[in-house]
Amino acid sequence: MLSRVQGKGLLRAVQTARAVRCGASVPSGSKPWSDVELPGLRTPPPIVQDEEVYSYLTPGIKKTKVEDLASQWDNLGFSIRPLNGYVQYTHTNRKWDMGTFVPAPYILLHINSGALHYGVSVFEGLKAFSCKDGKIRLMNPSLNALRMQQGARKLRMPEVPTDMFIQGVSEAVRRNKEFVPPYGHGAAMYIRPLLFASGKMLGLAPLAEEYTFFVTVMPAGSYFGNKGSEVGIDALVMEEHDRAAPMGTGAVKAAGNYAADLDPVHYAKGEGYGTTLYLDAKERRYIEEFSVCNFVGITKDGTYVTPKAESILASTTNKMLQQLAMDEGMKVEERPIDFDKEIDNFEEVGMVGTAAVVVWVRSLTRGGRVFKKDKFDTLSRLRQKLTSIQCGELEDKHGWMLEVC
Repeated sequence: MLSRVQGKGLLRAVQTARAVRCGASVPSGSKPWSDVELPGLRTPPPIVQDEEVYSYLTPGIKKTKVEDLASQWDNLGFSIRPLNGYVQYTHTNRKWDMGTFVPAPYILLHINSGALHYGVSVFEGLKAFSCKDGKIRLMNPSLNALRMQQGARKLRMPEVPTDMFIQGVSEAVRRNKEFVPPYGHGAAMYIRPLLFASGKMLGLAPLAEEYTFFVTVMPAGSYFGNKGSEVGIDALVMEEHDRAAPMGTGAVKAAGNYAADLDPVHYAKGEGYGTTLYLDAKERRYIEEFSVCNFVGITKDGTYVTPKAESILASTTNKMLQQLAMDEGMKVEERPIDFDKEIDNFEEVGMVGTAAVVVWVRSLTRGGRVFKKDKFDTLSRLRQKLTSIQCGELEDKHGWMLEVC
């Protein structure tokens, strides 16, 4: 059972402490920090001789209120908003604790943590939806749990068991349920689980002795804006940058993978493009991924095609779209795609991912050539089916939706 770290009165306590430092008196019956002491920590934690204990303050935090979002549900964008808090688990002595709910969006971290110095970190992205029947549901969280476990193995971290992953995600949603966008607004609660080496590391051995798993949430619209999916995005093929090495970490959701795209995607946007597209690092011949999304194409004969390579992160959304395409009788292929030989054979191209869902790519530019894709009918239809399942308007034949509250 998760415990709750009490944070009530944080700003008041900070203001009181500032007043004390400035020479003002403390109100009668009040003690500095008394209302922000954590349960079980009203006396100092056990320490040995010559050890020192320090206390740290967070900056002031202005929490989001539901009424602040009343006029924004249709235009939330994709941004961080401080909510009620987040769920945190800690792994020490070869086991996970029972979990805690933390109200402040900050953590205390050793300056030599493995995550800070060596990028020992993987994360996930999934969503919760307000459904037509009034229930709040998660979409297929077990897929995300399995993918995080793959990443944990790759980066030598303890795995988060599937039941603990789903419990943590569900608890984070329940504790912030008032911020799940209401049904009918085309928005959702975006959920970001993160697993990282919070313990100290100096060199790659020995490994850290402490790891942290936490789950943050935020109400969100489309990653590319409400209009991006409909009017389309222009993509620039990157010729001088690689996203991931063939035998590297590209197939897991390692945090460092995204750093490789920072310079290229900002360059592309500076040139007027909406995203980047990467080819394989070895030959620069085969399509791999867009900036933060899988590549999906619909060929002229109506085949659903998506790239296959050891350096591609398998999108959970892509997996479900493939299933919906097969349900319609469409042929689905996951295979290498030779850009120069095949790009003209695609009538439709889309970017697929949890945050983006399915976004129309209206053009791809490589060198001096522009390949326009004017159609989006099939991918738009599949997207509509997926979003209808998410909000309970269409039967969930595959059992993807999990009720939270």
